[in-house]
Amino acid sequence: MFEKVLQLLSISCSHRRMSQPFTAAASGMPKAAGDWEPVAASGPGHYVVCLECGKKFGYDWSEMRIIK
Repeated sequence: MFEKVLQLLSISCSHRRMSQPFTAAASGMPKAAGDWEPVAASGPGHYVVCLECGKKFGYDWSEMRIIK
């Protein structure tokens, strides 16, 4: 309960529950229905999100780990 109160006050989050990796799509590129969106050449590319606080972290797909 105390941990939830701290998270609500945005004081602390342990980032223990992370999402699966997402891919940041390149903006401005037309896409057809059912096509996969291309990975953005600049920017984070792949990322994961903390399911507790919503913070976004970069993700290295080749090494399959969070970039710090």
